Parts: sequence; C-alpha cells; structure tokens
Amino acid sequence: MISLNSRIVEMILAPQKDSLIIYDPDRLVDREIVGELSDRGFSVIEFEDSIVFRFLYESEFRDTGRRLLIVTRAIPPQELPFDICSSLPAVEIYLNSVFPKLSRNALEKLEKKDLERLYESHNENLQPLSTRKTREFILKCIYDFDSERRYDLAGLVAWLMQLHYKRLELGEELIELVTHIASENGYERLLDLNTLARHRESFFEFLQERWPLFLRNLGNFNLYEESDASLKHKGPGSLPFDDPKIKVYVDTMFAEGLLKAVPVDDPSKYEKSWTAIGIDSERSSQIRFKKLFEIVSNSIPAVEASYGNWIEFAWRWAELNLLAYSIILGRNENSDLEAIRTLVDSKFENWMVEEYGKLLTISSKLPVTVKDIINWTGRSFHETGKIALIVIDGMSLLQWSRLSHLLNSFIYEQHAAFAMIPTVTAVSRQAIFSGSLPSELPDLKSTSTEPGLWKRAWIDRGVKEREISYINKADNQLIGAAEESVEREMAVIGIVIRELDEKAHGENIGMRSLLAATEIWLQESCFLDLCKLLLWSGYEVILTSDHGNVESKGMGNPSEGLMAETRGERVRIYKDSLLRNKIHSQYPDSIEWIPAGLPQDFLPLIARGRRAFTTLDSAVISHGGLTLDEVIVPLIKLSRG
Repeated sequence: MISLNSRIVEMILAPQKDSLIIYDPDRLVDREIVGELSDRGFSVIEFEDSIVFRFLYESEFRDTGRRLLIVTRAIPPQELPFDICSSLPAVEIYLNSVFPKLSRNALEKLEKKDLERLYESHNENLQPLSTRKTREFILKCIYDFDSERRYDLAGLVAWLMQLHYKRLELGEELIELVTHIASENGYERLLDLNTLARHRESFFEFLQERWPLFLRNLGNFNLYEESDASLKHKGPGSLPFDDPKIKVYVDTMFAEGLLKAVPVDDPSKYEKSWTAIGIDSERSSQIRFKKLFEIVSNSIPAVEASYGNWIEFAWRWAELNLLAYSIILGRNENSDLEAIRTLVDSKFENWMVEEYGKLLTISSKLPVTVKDIINWTGRSFHETGKIALIVIDGMSLLQWSRLSHLLNSFIYEQHAAFAMIPTVTAVSRQAIFSGSLPSELPDLKSTSTEPGLWKRAWIDRGVKEREISYINKADNQLIGAAEESVEREMAVIGIVIRELDEKAHGENIGMRSLLAATEIWLQESCFLDLCKLLLWSGYEVILTSDHGNVESKGMGNPSEGLMAETRGERVRIYKDSLLRNKIHSQYPDSIEWIPAGLPQDFLPLIARGRRAFTTLDSAVISHGGLTLDEVIVPLIKLSRG
C-alpha cells in the first residue's frame, strides 16, 4: 500500500495540469510533499500575504511557462485574486478526501505522523464509521488499545507501560473514550485509567510505589488486594510484575531510570532473580549500566529516522551518560562508551545536516524547535491567563536528568525540543523569547534586544505591555524581582537563569564535576523557591533551555585575527564565505554549516563531533555544535506536588 504522502501527491497530479491551486485547509501538504512536487518539475509557492504573493508571482511566474502550484490554506480558492482563481483549476486536499470512510471530527486533532500511521491501517473495504467508531479505530491502530477486547489487570498495566514508554499522548477526546470504555467494562475497579493514561509521571509513580510491595509479596500476589493507605495513587496494593505481559517491560524501565531500584533487607536473595535490576545493591548500578548500554546500542535511530525518534533516543542517551558519570567504569566499559559516543555523534550530525532545515517548518502539537515554545505557551496562556517561562541557560538533558531526581515536591511533564543551530545563546535563546527564526532577529551577537523581543511577541498575541515582565538577574536578586512581578499581577513572566551556563564555562575538570556543581546549584540557589512562588501564585510554569553542552577536546585555535564575527570554542561565525572556507581547509574536522533559518551573511564553521577550536588536546565543556547533547534540550511543564 502506498504512503499517505504518496496518495496526496497522486491527488494533486490527477488533473494533469501544468499549473493549479492546491486548497489545503487541514495542512496535509507538508515539506516532504513539496519536495516531491519540486522533484517533478513544479515550483510551489504558498499564498499567505497577498502583497508578497503578487510581487513573487508577477516577477517570477507570470507568462514564463513555468509549472506552478499555489498552495492556499486559510483562504479558499474562489477568494484568491480573480486573475488567479479564474485561470487555474483547483484541487482540494481534505481529511475527508484522504479518509472518506472516517469521521472528520475524530481526525481533526491528530498530528500528521498519526495520520500517516492511520493511513497504513486504512483500507478500501472499511465500512463508513461514526465519530465514536473512528476514535475506537484510532485507539486500535495508533495506540494499540482494542475496545472489543476484554482486559485483565495485567493487560491494562501492560498497555499503559507501552503507551508511556513510547511517550504517546492521548488527546482529550480519546482519554474520555478510554474512560468510558473502562466504565462499560468494569475496569475502574482495577485501575484509575483516566489519571494513569493521562499523566505519564503519575503512572510511573503508581508502578514505583507498588514495586516494594510486589517484592514483599513475591509469589503470593492477590489480584484484589486493597490499596495500602500510604499509597498515593489508588488501585490494587500490589501488581503482578511477574506476569509475562508486564515483565517484558520491567527491566527496561529500571535500566532507563523510569523506575528506581529499592533497598531490601537481604539483596543476596535476589542476585540470580530477574528482579535484581530493581534491587538497590552494590551491583545494581553495574547491572543497570550493562542493560541500558545494550538498549541504547540497539536503538540508535536509523538514517531515515524522524525528529521524534531522535528525541525519544535523547532521553535514553542522557540517562546512560548520567549513569556512566555516576559510577566507576572498567577499561572495557569506558572503551565501549567512547565508541558508541563517536557513533551517535556521527549519525546525529549527518541527520542534522540533511533534516535540520525541515524542522523549522514542521507544525506539531508540541514544539519541535525552541522557536515554537512561545506559540505552545501561548495556547496554555489563553486557558490559564498566567504563564511563566523559565529559561535555564545551557542546561542539557543530562543535567536536567540529574536535577529531576531531586524535584520531589513537584509534578512535571517531560518533553524536549531542538535548539537553534548554532547552539549558542545569542541565536537560540533569542529564538525562544521572540518565537522567531534567527534570520528575523535584529542582532545575533548579543542578547541585548531580548526584553523587547519578549514583549513584542506577547503584545502580538493580545497581551498588554504593562502585563509583561522579563527578568534576567543574578541569583541573589532573582527571587525579589519575581516577587515584584507577581505582586504587580503580571500575566506573562519570562525569566533567564544564567548560573548553570556560567558553571559549564568555568569547569575545566570534566563533566562529573559539572554534574556535581549542578546539584549543588539546585540546593543553594533560589530556583526551588522561585518555582514554588510562581506555582502557588497561579502561574503555569514552563522550564526549558537554549542549548546543552558537551565535553570536547581542542584541535587548535584558528588565527583569523578580527575577521571572525564570533570566536567560540565549538563554533566560529564569519561574514565572508571565502574566509570561512580558508579556515575550514586548515581545520577539516569542521563543518561549513548551511545558513538554514539564519541571515545569509551569518556563516557558522562548526567543530565536528567532540572537537573544539581551542588549545590542542585541552579539554573544555562548551556548546555551539551539533552533538545530541548540545542540540536536544528539555522542555518541562511544572505543576504543584
């Protein structure tokens, strides 16, 4: 069966015309489809702004004989300029035209990647389905939940494990349907599916607090044992972790840090048991490292991987590195770790070279790149009326993984996004606070325009200027400034925390030291008090970072005098392509980065892998490059515990 995108291309080309209008109100025509049409000899332009379109059409296409496809989304073809709509035929690409047997109401909130999976399961023999039946079809095809199957407790837990391990999120309508199905089938006496399917972290807490009870009752499991009064989440007091449907996930979840090993009176009793990875003992970290290393080795994304595959892998990668920096590894383990780092760096770098430009145009429910964060928070703002965005400058996924283990007084949802390239503060952090591509920013050498960019972004979204606050102060002044913004009833607060990035640049003794310093920072800074202040004052709190960091080795320092616009350890910025090419020839272990989303005269030269433009063989912790550690950053929604 052909793919969804291939089907859409067929529909567009069906009229066999050299030029036509494509009406795409459901935004199904993505960059991949545009690329396919371009390969077939068509020029594709979007109708968004009538003045921009008219200039482009008159200067490049009218009376030229070029094959032209005009994509319009918000404006129907008949409302386009008369000379266009009267002379060109139109093709309409709707959800209904692609999925004629399914309910449009049930499809509207699905993302393109979900529609692609649905199309793979869709066939011509399918009978027309109602909205409810379409949602049941979606649950079965995308989320592997069969409404016609009778689940026992182990089956429900196994389904939730699969759902949350894959980081799949059910929309509100699907949550309601699952809850309704649970009520119809009596599942609510087994589990609170409404909560456990909705909240990933709550589900893992539910498993975690029942693991010690399972160990205590090992071999004496009672399906209907009442919940222990001390348990936070309602449900049976113990779970059948040894049921094959559940057991297959257990060691993986302990290995990846989703579940934590617990202490027992006599760990030796479990040494040869499958439960050993979940027992806190002298050997547990080594057991976990071995298993996690195996998982990571077998899950490195392929060449054709999606951005979502890399985000999913990045969490696993951060957990492996956190564990590696927390224990003493043997010579062979260190050698294996270095080898896999080199492999991951190379594969991700190659993927970024091919795919980064596409990331800048993807529309998704969750932010894909950090420039999308402000639109995402904007949707939340219209629901809550108060939002606080905290940007912890330079915080990597690795550092967040270290910090998150210590945030016991909060509930959080974990997501991640791609930083702007190059991964430097002036480029990526300004993209966060402006919601714009770096090419649209006034100054990429400093962050001095950041307060104005933040205010303009929210004014454009309907917020009054007097209700917008931007705070960038040292730790000892930060909480006072935040209290002032809260007292003045600011609706939108943007906050920069600089200390972690400053520590990264100040550490010359390795990543272990930086991770220790990160933990000390959490304990000594005002960060926890800041989060409590904002949450208890009714703000929705979002945490993110502009870039991560990586431990690199020097390959020499270019001598270009004042000719480089920016002289970082991981990236140099030039205005002159000839000068950049000259330095590249001297340092072939670097990349002349394409200016995707950047001004045309902003030309980065990025050190490859874990190399740096600094003294030969010296070790530095820095950023600006293309490693997974620098590019994919945490995006966290924080809630009161």
